[in-house]
Amino acid sequence: MTVVKRHRCGLLSHRAVSAVAKNAAIGGLLIVGIGCQQGPVAPAHKPTSTASAKASALSACPSTAAPGGPQVLLHDLPAPDDLAFDNDGRLLFSDNKAGTVSALRADGSVERIAGGMSAPEGIVVQADGHILVAEQGRNRVVAIDPRTHAVSPWRAFLNRTGRDGIDGIGPVLPDRDASGNLLPTGGDVIVPDSPNGVVWRVSADGKTATQIASGMVRPVGAALGASGRILVADEGGALWVLEPARLRFATLPAPDDVLVSRAGHVFVNTLGDNAIHELDPRGHQLSVISGIQQPQGIALDGADNLYYTEFTTGRIFRVVRTFALDSPTVSRTAGGTFVVCPVIRRARAFNRSLALSTGSSLATSILGLVQPGTDSSGALEVQTLEPTITIGISAIGDGDNLGLSQIVHLTP
Repeated sequence: MTVVKRHRCGLLSHRAVSAVAKNAAIGGLLIVGIGCQQGPVAPAHKPTSTASAKASALSACPSTAAPGGPQVLLHDLPAPDDLAFDNDGRLLFSDNKAGTVSALRADGSVERIAGGMSAPEGIVVQADGHILVAEQGRNRVVAIDPRTHAVSPWRAFLNRTGRDGIDGIGPVLPDRDASGNLLPTGGDVIVPDSPNGVVWRVSADGKTATQIASGMVRPVGAALGASGRILVADEGGALWVLEPARLRFATLPAPDDVLVSRAGHVFVNTLGDNAIHELDPRGHQLSVISGIQQPQGIALDGADNLYYTEFTTGRIFRVVRTFALDSPTVSRTAGGTFVVCPVIRRARAFNRSLALSTGSSLATSILGLVQPGTDSSGALEVQTLEPTITIGISAIGDGDNLGLSQIVHLTP
C-alpha cells in the first residue's frame, strides 16, 4: 500500500528540496501537482552512477510491471462516495451511509477523520488544509479542521425543491494565472447547487457566493479545465463547459463527477451506464471503463493514475495508467551510508524515460545516484543524520508534469 502526497511545487533537485505545498495518499508517496516547475534533473535513458570516493558502487534496482486493470485498495466499506487527497498525504473518502470522512493510511488501515454528518458526499481540500465536505442531508458545506478534526458549518444553501441536497464540490480556483499574476478569485471554491440547478463561486471563507451558471437539471460535480474553463457534470445527461456562457461539452448518461488530467483529458464517472469515460480536450471519447457498480467518486494522482469508488460493493480501486511507486528498500552500508532502492511499477503501455531526484542539505550529502531505466528503478546513496529523505520520480518530456515523490524512512 502506498501513500501519496500532492505538491504545488516541483520535484526535488539534486541540490535543493523544493517547497512542498500539498500532500496526498496510497506507502509514503508525495504527488507533484499541476503547474509545478521541476528543479534541474539530469535524466539519463541508461542508468548512470555519480558517486564520490566514499560511496559504494551503485547499480540500478529492478522495477516491476504494474498490475493490469483495476487494483482493490479498500473493501467492505458501507458506502464509499467521493475521493480527494489531503495535505498530509492521505486519500480521503466520504461514506454516505456511515456519515464519515476517513483517510487511507500508509499501512493500508483506515483512520476516521470526522463523523456525525448527514450523507456526506463531495470533498475538496483548501490550501490551508481545511477539508470541505458537501453534507447532502443538510444541504450545506462543512469544514473539517485538519488538526483537531472539528466539524463546523462553512456555508448553507436553500433547498425548497424537495430533492436531494448538494452533491459534489470543488475545485478550489488557483491563486495565479499561467504568467504568475495573482487572480482575484484565487482560493474561491466552485459549488454546484444540485437541487436548484445553479453553480456558485464561493469565497474561501464561505461568506460570499456569486452565481456563475444556471439552467441545469442537477449539477453534481465540477472541475477546472486545462484552459481555465470550468466543466460541470449534470446528472440530467450533460457535461457543460462555462466560457463563461454555458455550452454543452458532451452528452453522457447521468454524469456524477468530472476531473481533468495533466494531459488535458477529461474523466467523467457516469451512473446511467456504471462507467468511467475518458474524453479528449474536445469532448471525443478515448476510452471507457465499464461494469463498475455505481462509481460515485473519482480522483487522479500526480502521475494521472485513476482512483474510483464502487458504491454498491463498498470498494475503492486504483488503475495505474503511467507509473506508481511501492515502498522503497533501504540498506545501511559498512561505512554508515544509506542505499535507497525505489520500487517503480510501470503500466505496460508507459515507456517514457523517468528521472530520479532528491535534495542535499547541511545534514544530507548525495554520494551516488543511478537514474531509472525502462526496466529499472534507479538507486541512491546518501550520508545523513536525518531520519528521512524525500525522493522524486518525474516523467521526461511532453510537458505534462507527471511526477510522484516519496518520503523514505532511513531508520526503523
